[in-house]
Parts: sequence; C-alpha cells; structure tokens
Amino acid sequence: MNHAQLKAFHAVAETGGFSSAAKMLGLTQPAVTLQVQALEQNYNTKLFQRHGRKTEITSSGKMLLKLSKRIFNLEAEAHTLLTSLDTMEAGNLNVIAPSSLQALPFLSVFHSKYPKIRLSFLSFPPSQIEKEITDFRADIAIQHLPPEDNRLFTQKIDETPLKLAVSKDHAWSQKQTVTLKELKELTDPIIIPPSELEATGKLRGHWSTYFNFGVKQTLMLQSREIGREAVANSLGVAFYTDADIRWDKRIHGIEIEDERFKEATYITCLKEERQSRLIASFFESTISTDNP
Repeated sequence: MNHAQLKAFHAVAETGGFSSAAKMLGLTQPAVTLQVQALEQNYNTKLFQRHGRKTEITSSGKMLLKLSKRIFNLEAEAHTLLTSLDTMEAGNLNVIAPSSLQALPFLSVFHSKYPKIRLSFLSFPPSQIEKEITDFRADIAIQHLPPEDNRLFTQKIDETPLKLAVSKDHAWSQKQTVTLKELKELTDPIIIPPSELEATGKLRGHWSTYFNFGVKQTLMLQSREIGREAVANSLGVAFYTDADIRWDKRIHGIEIEDERFKEATYITCLKEERQSRLIASFFESTISTDNP
C-alpha cells in the first residue's frame, strides 16, 4: 500500500464520489479511479460499489475508513507538531545537573522566552551526567566540569567568584573579606558535595588547589542544597557563589581576596544535537542574557 492510494480511497469515502474526491485532491477523476482500483487489486478486495453515478462504500471499505481517519488525523497532528517546533510552540527539553542551585536559574530564563516548551529537570551525581546524555535520556547538562567524552559538545557560559559561606552565628559572620592566609588557618569543617570532591581531582585551578585541608576537616554531604542547609545550621563552612546564598538570611557570604576562587558553568549536549532547534535555543538563551 502506498500513501497516494490510501489518500485517494479516503477522499472518495469522505466525499461520497470519485468526481468530488478528484476536485478535493486536485487530480483528474481517472487518476483517482486508478489509485483506488490499484489498492483493491493489491489486497483482492472491493472497497466501493458503483451503481451508475452513485458510489457506495462496502463493509471492507468502512473498516478501512476507520483506520484511514486515524492515519490522516495523526498526519495532521504531526504536521502541526513539526510546524510548531519550528516556531518553538511545542516540544520537550530534558535538563540534568548535579544541583538545582546551578541549573534552575537557566531554566527560568529559557522558560520565560519559550513558555510552551515543556521542561523537565533531574539531578544526578557528576559521574552519571555524561552517560545520561550519551544514552539519550537527557538533552542538556549544566555542570561545573567540562565533559571528557568526545561525543559531547560543551560551552563555558559563566565564571563566577566564590564566597566563603558561614552561618550567621559564626565568629566570622561580620567579616566582609577573607584572605587566603586566613583560609589556610581555618579549622572549621569544610562542607563538600560529591560534585566538588570530584572536581578537586579533575579540574585544574579548582579552589582546593590553593590551600591544603585534611580529610578529617571535610564534611561530605549528598548535594549542594544539603550543604547549604549544613552551613546555615553551623555544621561547617562552604564555598558558594553569591547567587547560591544571597537570599538565605541564615548565611553570610564573605568575599575571598583571591581572584582564583571562581566557579565555571558549562552547558553540555551531544555534538550531533547541538544545532537542533530546541537545544540551540537553550544555548542562545543562556548566552544572550545576563548571568542568572
């Protein structure tokens, strides 16, 4: 069965005649007749009975019509979908990141520009991020480490100074700045989520390389969100950007007098998907606006 034959059958069934179907399709009546006859011959069945100028659909034709209606309705839906994708009126975009703190501001910017795109967000350990992308379970990753897999495209979109985050009850809660020398003398537990611990060994120039701290001085917590709560509850100190902590009145951010204490943000996707309309629009929205 080819599409033209089914389309001719559907037009005849819907209009009630070969002449009307020909006008609807922009074809000659003989052309429509030939398409329907070919369909009948291919499947050894009769779809219409002709009595003079009158055309009646057979029981076989009625069963096929039910299916052809579904097929052409789906075809119309597919056309609407593809047209809307070109105008960013529909679609799904799956975004992942080790932490919602770094990701949700970027999703907010994209959503404000394309409110009809359905967004989903999940957090994963840094070690799983690349596999989620390469296995097509996620479209975009937002992370602080550049990817290692050469099938992935990445773009550094931000580099933000880090602050030392302390509780409002901390002895340094009134300090505005802190030097590297003071940091080296710090005895508080340093709260490190898994994403940061992984970065200490992989990322050249990571803040951990600028001063030594012992394993006993670290407090490992599951995520940056939990780490922020730990800081607020005086369980230790941590390194966060101003955007991560400025709204939390329980936490005080201290500027570090060392320009090397920065955090980079990378947007990552499959190389082969980089130019797709949805993913390209996400990259554009993060680059063409001020940092969240």
